[in-house]
Amino acid sequence: MERSLRSLTARLQDLHLLVAPASAEVSITSAPTYDSRLVAPGAIFVAIPGHVADGASFVSHAIERGAAAVLCEQQVASSVPLIVVRDARAALAVAAAWWEGDPAEELVVIGVTGTDGKTTTSTFLSTALTAAGLRTGLISTAIRRVGSAQLAAAAHQTTPEAPGLQRALREMVEAGDEAAVVESTSHGLQLERVGAINFAAAIYTTFSPDHLDFHKDLDAYRAAKTKLVARTVGSAASRARQLPLVVVVHASDPAVQPFADAAEAAGLQVARFDAYSEHEVLINNMKAELNLSMPGRINAANAAAALTLLAAWGLPLPAAIAAVEAEIGPPGRSQLIQGTQPFRVIVDFAHTGPSLTASIAVAREMCGPTGRLLLVTGAAGERDPGRRSAVGQAAARADLVWIADEDPRGEDPDEIAEAIRAAYMASSRRPGSSLIVLHDRAAAIHAAIRAAEPGDVVLLAGKGHERTIERHGVDEPWDEAAFARSALSSLGYSPKL
Repeated sequence: MERSLRSLTARLQDLHLLVAPASAEVSITSAPTYDSRLVAPGAIFVAIPGHVADGASFVSHAIERGAAAVLCEQQVASSVPLIVVRDARAALAVAAAWWEGDPAEELVVIGVTGTDGKTTTSTFLSTALTAAGLRTGLISTAIRRVGSAQLAAAAHQTTPEAPGLQRALREMVEAGDEAAVVESTSHGLQLERVGAINFAAAIYTTFSPDHLDFHKDLDAYRAAKTKLVARTVGSAASRARQLPLVVVVHASDPAVQPFADAAEAAGLQVARFDAYSEHEVLINNMKAELNLSMPGRINAANAAAALTLLAAWGLPLPAAIAAVEAEIGPPGRSQLIQGTQPFRVIVDFAHTGPSLTASIAVAREMCGPTGRLLLVTGAAGERDPGRRSAVGQAAARADLVWIADEDPRGEDPDEIAEAIRAAYMASSRRPGSSLIVLHDRAAAIHAAIRAAEPGDVVLLAGKGHERTIERHGVDEPWDEAAFARSALSSLGYSPKL
């Protein structure tokens, strides 16, 4: 494939991103990249100012590897055409979409954001739209769907960087997909990973303090999430189908009201969902009953959010509801580890205070009349430290708690565990409850399962689908569900066939 650099310059100028055009014209024959180590001959290197290093420092390396042109926010020495742009990240998104031939314009693209519930809601939505006759791909934290194939997402992946995201959208078009659900994190919105995508609809699941290590304060976090409303302008494909621009929000959650207000101010349609119980939901202001394969009120809310968009678009609901009810959900989200044991074992990604509270509520509903809730949890290092106290407060609702390493990264695991323990001790705890710090996560899982009795529920929270534990720059292989099965097997229990 070959594209003219001049056509990209024209687009950057139209979008008011161009500061100074290249002094010469060249043909681009490889995909744009922001990583000089990945530059292929004929590519555009986009020098992004990073948190650790400035991409401008790697321009010479990119040229050595064969870069045909450079995009940068400043004038730098360059032996190839240099384009100076106002915002390198926004320019990267434009360049990626330009290189892939604007696949988002050929799809009906829906963005799903929120503090918790994004991945499950995205999965439900992909399933529902496909069942309603709109074949839909999916890009989420846990899984990807392209055509008829479902793949595991990369470890610790949030919203992919723009080149990977645009490539995935092109693959969907080539596989015959007509729509795409894109899990849109606050990082993905703030860092323009979803830039150059015109969304046909947006779903806001929940909103509570998180990622404040990155966004610095709640207002900045909220502003990042609000960017999805601004990007909800419709694609050529959604206009051809005459689909109204819709923003879906939780009806009874005041924290998401600012997003509804922003949508109404922009002239977008607002549709609302709610979940009154595990089975009773509100779908676009209509009460309905759901019988999901995934347990708990929180998952009923996630399903209602997805179905609300279909209702707002006037798509057939009966087939969509049936498909959503049969959906087992993404791995690591309310995932039951089935076996012959006389107690339940659940793997869940819940890693924030609100999500852990919701996950504990689901687990508590599954306990027998005298059953206890046994919890293995933790918190990540080098992330918003507020998560630790929130997790500790939520953990106080369990009967027995093991604090284990989640992703300590470069931090001292003892300090992370102590912050959780202190919040737990300061909370109103259940009578007879106790907490143990056991950094070895495999040992903590084994201890919790060994301590379980008939009617109990063991909740393994925080890792979910992730396949590594990050520790001092090393990704250690991990599989939460596999370790749970191994612990059950070592105690004489067999998997349920």
